[in-house]
Amino acid sequence: MKSGSNQRNPRGRLGALLLAALAGALCACQDVPEASDPPNIVFILADDLGYGDLSSYGATAIQTPNIDRLASEGVLFTDAHSPSSVCTPTRYGLLTGRYCWRTWLTRSALSSDAPLLIDETRPTLASVLRSAGYYTAHIGKWHLGFGREDGYAKNREGQGEPNSWRSREGGPDWNGELKPGPLEVGFDYFYGIPIVNSYPPYVFVENHRVAGLDQDDPIGRMESRYLGEMQGGQAARWKDNELATELTARTTSVLERLASQERPFFLYYAPHQPHRPFTPHARFKGASQFGVYGDFIEELDWSVGEVLGALARLGLAEDTLVIFSSDNGGLPDPASSNAQRGAGYGDGSGTPAAPAVEHLANGPVLRGGKGDIWEGGHRVPFLARWPGKIKPGTRSGETISLTDMLATFAALAGQDLAPEAGPDSFNVLPALLGGKPDRAPLHPRVMQSGGVSGMLAIREGPWKLIDGQGGGGYRDGVAKPGEPPQLYNLSEDLGEENDVYARHPEVAARLRQLLHKIKAEGRSR
Repeated sequence: MKSGSNQRNPRGRLGALLLAALAGALCACQDVPEASDPPNIVFILADDLGYGDLSSYGATAIQTPNIDRLASEGVLFTDAHSPSSVCTPTRYGLLTGRYCWRTWLTRSALSSDAPLLIDETRPTLASVLRSAGYYTAHIGKWHLGFGREDGYAKNREGQGEPNSWRSREGGPDWNGELKPGPLEVGFDYFYGIPIVNSYPPYVFVENHRVAGLDQDDPIGRMESRYLGEMQGGQAARWKDNELATELTARTTSVLERLASQERPFFLYYAPHQPHRPFTPHARFKGASQFGVYGDFIEELDWSVGEVLGALARLGLAEDTLVIFSSDNGGLPDPASSNAQRGAGYGDGSGTPAAPAVEHLANGPVLRGGKGDIWEGGHRVPFLARWPGKIKPGTRSGETISLTDMLATFAALAGQDLAPEAGPDSFNVLPALLGGKPDRAPLHPRVMQSGGVSGMLAIREGPWKLIDGQGGGGYRDGVAKPGEPPQLYNLSEDLGEENDVYARHPEVAARLRQLLHKIKAEGRSR
């Protein structure tokens, strides 16, 4: 769709009228331009990128000028959250507007053997936008399963973490048709990695099949674990240090194809950086001052720059809402992971050494990191640019969640959500546009830890209640029944150093009752 085009799907007029009405509902002091047609949408979701990993959020050892452009040309959110502190539950929540703990995956992430987690009848970002006339594409990390296997959660092998479960029925057919998958939940096109860069199969999937697979060398047995073995499929295997180059090239080529269309598009781009193992291309060696981890993030920044450059070159930038975020918080101690097994540049230089320069992936204030229910586990970067609609260089302290994207994008496209759609999603379009209604409701947000516990927390205004003790992640274990909750006032104690449960038992009781109500009723709104 070329910039300035006025030939759109008729549903676009509904989106224009609704967006204009929403803009008019903002405070009179807000200078919000009138909208015309619903925009293209590019949503970029990094993997394990922490709140402090971008220079626009305070990093000094790592420079991210391309991602920072979204802040200088749009809005930067300081109180945005992923619904979980690990990847699969967040990706489920993003696409469905529903908390993943409402499914059979109540903790951790999916294994290589897992079936499709999303019910094919459930509305998703992709299906809602497609019904509004959008072309929908997903490039990058999927990690939401393939195929259908009834009763998988109970009828499977393994009692440990779900990311190591094995299917009793054999799991997805990696040598045949991978269906249902992304195309069955609303995407017109998919090209990406099926699980994560650290788990097999180490191949690209295009729509319903493994790309480039030699049928004389089929994919055999796999180990669903970190850097697990994968037998066969050598012709289809991607190379660690070239993964970003391939995914970036595929993303820009899809944009080039879409530039000639008159219909709007939704592009969900999910890079693999900086999930371990850290494997940037050798051309990024030494790009940062924080070793291979920092170089990996600077490779991510390059990739985002290529996408933004393609939008500008193709005349799409002015008509495109670009959002950048992360699926959860960063590693609590990325320096110790710089020299981990599997990290490196692919240039034969050996295992990288830990850097001497200090860098905190989740910033100097937030407690915890990936896997934790504390803020470092789920408070994430969130940047949005929409020329002419979002005022450049603005900052927002509004509390938003990635689960809110379904209701927000539906409003943007003029689509009414069915009652069962997006039960945990709130429309935050006014916040994206730089303001808020005169009397904004305090929408409750629920976050989930990763690791072994699946512990929940609820946030309302400045108050955050954690339903148990500890961080609930990889290092702190499971909350014990009968233990009191934790209560923090984040406006006074962002680092969650002072548990005020004993001082405000009435607040804790109210929030705990609200959390249990949301769980019991199956919806937040």
